[in-house]
Amino acid sequence: MVHIDGIPTHPLEELGGRTVLQAARTPHLDDLTRHGEFGRLGLPKDSRPFSGELAFLSLLGYDTLKWFAGPGAFEGMNLEVVLDRHDVAFLCDFVTLRAEDGWGDGKKLGAALVMDDVTGGGLETEEARELIDAINEQLVSENIQFYLGHHSRHLMVWVGGNTKIGCRPPREAIGQPIDRYLATGEGAQILCELMEASRVILQHHPVNQERVNAGLKPANCLWLWGQSKPVELSPLQERWPIQGVVVSPSGPYRGVGLASGLKSVKVDDVGENESAWLGRMADLAAKILEKQDLACLHIPFSALAVSQGSSTQASMFVESLQQIDEHLIGSLRQLCAETGDARLFVVATSNGSSILQAGAHPPSPYVLYEGQKGEAQLSTMAFTEQEASHCPLHNASTFFERFFEKT
Repeated sequence: MVHIDGIPTHPLEELGGRTVLQAARTPHLDDLTRHGEFGRLGLPKDSRPFSGELAFLSLLGYDTLKWFAGPGAFEGMNLEVVLDRHDVAFLCDFVTLRAEDGWGDGKKLGAALVMDDVTGGGLETEEARELIDAINEQLVSENIQFYLGHHSRHLMVWVGGNTKIGCRPPREAIGQPIDRYLATGEGAQILCELMEASRVILQHHPVNQERVNAGLKPANCLWLWGQSKPVELSPLQERWPIQGVVVSPSGPYRGVGLASGLKSVKVDDVGENESAWLGRMADLAAKILEKQDLACLHIPFSALAVSQGSSTQASMFVESLQQIDEHLIGSLRQLCAETGDARLFVVATSNGSSILQAGAHPPSPYVLYEGQKGEAQLSTMAFTEQEASHCPLHNASTFFERFFEKT
């Protein structure tokens, strides 16, 4: 299973009004589409974006309305943090805020500050360790505790916290004043106070001073969001006698896999050499399938480009998709041909900006390929949202029942 996650699915002016899937050259995906089962997936009764760990949870056959309140608890599962039933786990991201006159030191959270970078300027884990230690020294209490994660993504646990606070992911605020994206509702003031206190601690921390002196962005604020209480999923193996592995750079995504009874493998985020990274993912899949029934590959689409925010050019997205097609899909298709009995399932889900642009949930095309079975029916069919929009909507949480029953 390949989940290409976070594609801009709305038409882009720079691409002549085409989407990324339309503009990119994807011969392998298109050929799979012509020889496999092609359609669109979604969650008809769930108004939340069909992407990320929510989409993965549904693809494993779980009811997202029942089991997905937010990614926090799944990140806790990934980090092996034991949560009590009264605990609320929040994603805790180091981000970079800026103002017109610099990094906004001394300015309160509000319209004067803009979300500049959702990765804290590409913060490394060892740097984050020092910052989390400083945060815990000053902000930890009987009810609040912070846990080290990886790079810019970490975890906060609030004992007896409120899950009904309105929190928004930092990526939604990229390039925008943050006042419209701050937490709202009962308990929101506590979150904002914690974030404000984190700025005081972080702005003069030696790690950030060194980063600024080196020409790097400071990780000058903690952004709290994605809250949820612990969940206990029924193991996947209770429904299907399969063993599998999820491979992803995302902690909450791996956490969903672990909660379902799958094993997990952490891979680093996409670096500058995207083709090599994709090649390693294909190799991992081949090794997993030597001993396991299922390999789930999570490909956060153009993660490097997304971290650069609004400056990302459409051509970078097109190039990323072409790399995915050449170095991952092509390799996995060859693997299917060599083994003779492997299936390849590919689904592409959108990013948040696509939904804001379109005003609705765009189609999430999928293809299920079970080998080259004769000539293609439609030689012009392509793996695009427009082709998928003509297909009936399959409920993602029930679609995989048929897939697993065949396995």
